[in-house]
Amino acid sequence: MKKIVISGSSKLTEQVAYWRGYFEGRGYEVLDYPKIVPEGDYAVEMTKIYRRFYRHLDNTNTFFLMNEDQEGVTGYIGASAMSELSYVVMNNLNHDKHVEIFILQEPSDEQSHQSEVKFWLEQGWIKVYEKPTGKKGSGILPTPSLAKSSAKIESSPAIKPTVSADLPETAKPSVASVGTDNATKLATPLPVQKFFRKNHTNLDKTFDITLCRKKCLRPLTVENREYLRILCPEFPAWLLKYIAMPEFQRLSKVSMTTMDYGSLYQFPDFNSVFTHSIGVALIVWKFTHDQKQTIAGLYHDIASPAFKHAIDYMNGDAETQESTEANTSEIIRGSKSIMRLLHKDGILASEVSDYHLYPIADNNAPNLAADRLEYTLSNGLFLYEIWDLTQVRYFYDNITVLKNEDGISELGFTDQDVCEEFINLSLPTFEAYRSDNARATLQFIGDIIHSMIIKEYLSMDDLYAMSEREIIDWILSCGDKTLSEAFRQYQRATSVYSSSTIKKDRYCTDVKVKNRYIDPLVKGKDDAEDSRITELSNSISRTLKKFVDAKPAKYTGFDFEFTPYTE
Repeated sequence: MKKIVISGSSKLTEQVAYWRGYFEGRGYEVLDYPKIVPEGDYAVEMTKIYRRFYRHLDNTNTFFLMNEDQEGVTGYIGASAMSELSYVVMNNLNHDKHVEIFILQEPSDEQSHQSEVKFWLEQGWIKVYEKPTGKKGSGILPTPSLAKSSAKIESSPAIKPTVSADLPETAKPSVASVGTDNATKLATPLPVQKFFRKNHTNLDKTFDITLCRKKCLRPLTVENREYLRILCPEFPAWLLKYIAMPEFQRLSKVSMTTMDYGSLYQFPDFNSVFTHSIGVALIVWKFTHDQKQTIAGLYHDIASPAFKHAIDYMNGDAETQESTEANTSEIIRGSKSIMRLLHKDGILASEVSDYHLYPIADNNAPNLAADRLEYTLSNGLFLYEIWDLTQVRYFYDNITVLKNEDGISELGFTDQDVCEEFINLSLPTFEAYRSDNARATLQFIGDIIHSMIIKEYLSMDDLYAMSEREIIDWILSCGDKTLSEAFRQYQRATSVYSSSTIKKDRYCTDVKVKNRYIDPLVKGKDDAEDSRITELSNSISRTLKKFVDAKPAKYTGFDFEFTPYTE
């Protein structure tokens, strides 16, 4: 499958959606595309976008610059888009890359870089994209900047109506308006592409998960099922076929914390990514009843390897813990079975491979979304025992959909007192995620796995094929005494040290970690607006500020010697 990165202005949301659907419908995997910068620290969020986008530029087969007309300028190319175009061109020239590079149209003369782009076109380094004509090109053209006048549409063979990514599941022949004066019509009935099939899934069929004996749900314990029934009493039957996929089933052996295998923690139960992911899907389904968003929630962790966040530590991504998510799209698209299900349900892979698109499923911390809510509930229930099923129901029944400061839907609480109680009870679990115990454990396991990979005892592929228990057995029996003895020492360790200076001849790390906590919305009374709990409660505000401002020890580690292997 060809991979493509779409470049251009993030302000042109309709055009971005159109081109994503256009290339998806022609068998491309859209690795990245222009996105609006999320709310939060602009520099931090922009840095994330740049890193992810340029990483995808290094891995794509095709680059498409969506230089639509903007503000009266033909073929407008902004500074960022020009930088991205230049980067791909130079990679082809200097690093023997063979990326196909297309621009939508030649930029107008008034743009400062027009001569440079024209030179690249003359050299054949880039090309103006020409849409294929014929049966696959029929449909609505939903890009306003390409449909400025009827004369232009009639004279340009490159501008053929194309099926949009937003085509309804049961599209009917229709007549579409073109242009701003609605004077010109496309009077031809619109055939639906074969890719978009009518959805025959019965979305209303449900069952009781505590009574279901389907093989795909066997990894769930009785308590798992009771918990999941609270999240969604009427389990959607259509979801079972997506749960049954082998790429998802393997998550039943992946731990949510990766801290289950030593003596530092004595968890009473095992909380798997499998249970967590089903929980996220059920929360999304309950509050949206949207199939695409629910599948995106279900598969948001499908790229989690064995030892999950320890691999983020291994990748140097302890502060965001998102490095493994980059493979989500690849795993979904690489599964013929999953793609067949999506195809049958008329869903594009791009619509379910990035749950960040859906604010009910995920949003920026410390806001509340299905992912953050679920792991707070399930880890508190199964691992830390800070509440039981009755209390889970009590808190969950108070959850509703509210509008945040930006007018975006977000999960929140109906009652302030319930929200306050939830924050106070759950805060110790958030403290546990950044504790010295957690930092030392996750970095140590990450270093052990990396050392195993360097010595070729393991490969990254093994982390997706073997269970965590199987990998631990292999670490202990691989014949490398340095690694096996270090892991045995870790398993026996009952404490970690904290220090402001490096300890010699000891395993030591100074890794900085992600600060997990929530500041939920609370429903406004009468006509009042919904507000953050920190705006309503001085005590919660002080508590969370103290939590955020707390500084961990500079160094932490174990009182045994281990130096990870290096390349």
